[in-house]
Amino acid sequence: MYHIKEFLDYLKINHFSQSTIKAYEYLLYNMKGYFTKRGITDVKVFNESIINEYIKTLKNNNCQSRYFITKIQRIAKYFRYLEDEGIIFLSPIRDIDIRPLPRHSYPTLSRKEIENILSMINTDTPLSIKAKAILELVYSSALRPREIYNLKISDIDFINGVLFIEQSKNRKDRKVPVGKTALHWIRKYIEEVRLRYIKGKKHGYVFINHKTGDKLTRYGIRSVIQKTLIRNKLPPVKPYSLRSTAATALLLNGMSIVYISSLLGHNDIRSTQVYLKVKTHQLKRMLLKHHPRQSFGNI
Repeated sequence: MYHIKEFLDYLKINHFSQSTIKAYEYLLYNMKGYFTKRGITDVKVFNESIINEYIKTLKNNNCQSRYFITKIQRIAKYFRYLEDEGIIFLSPIRDIDIRPLPRHSYPTLSRKEIENILSMINTDTPLSIKAKAILELVYSSALRPREIYNLKISDIDFINGVLFIEQSKNRKDRKVPVGKTALHWIRKYIEEVRLRYIKGKKHGYVFINHKTGDKLTRYGIRSVIQKTLIRNKLPPVKPYSLRSTAATALLLNGMSIVYISSLLGHNDIRSTQVYLKVKTHQLKRMLLKHHPRQSFGNI
């Protein structure tokens, strides 16, 4: 037996996302099929040699890719579960070298670059108004793409300037502030554009697909931003770069990394550090401004 269903139930109980559980399910049943064809029908007989045989089939051309490493980490988690439950004595993947995933790095725009982009967008079309609202929102509140397309009108407190972010990464709810400029463009989009394209749909999502009236997708966010920037002869920008740009701008303006981490919805400040890109001369200027002993080297 492979006990895959029990493991998937364990992931559900621990609030893993549906897409992640599906990825585990596909991988593990693929592994089960591979070994069943070779006469191995019980996970208890696995050893390092047997599991290495399967790992070799996953390497493809680039064995150090994130995709490959993610698969190995998922297989390792599965065997740790079997070990913790007493189904097997020791994980056969325990001593296999699993290199940590390289952290994402997103290009960060300077203040001049981001302000140039925001000021140069010509908002003369419904698409460009939507792009402007999204860009201002991300730069204002450093949101993830999923937090943009899952945002509902009822999640926005226009009076107090607060967004309610429901069940984002790690199943966490949080409230984040949002600036007046972003709120202005969100309201403009809702009142002047969204109403024209909702097509009778009853959902409350803010940003919608103008063809179907359904809520926008991750691809839809990327598409509307890039089309608008190209139309205005501006350089392409990834949504996560705007999140990184916002976080770095806050740091340079003196905001504590603890508060930035809370804004971004991170459990660990080390995750926040991935987003912060500060050049040496900027760091020195901020150090001289905020350090209690401002005159370094002077007696």
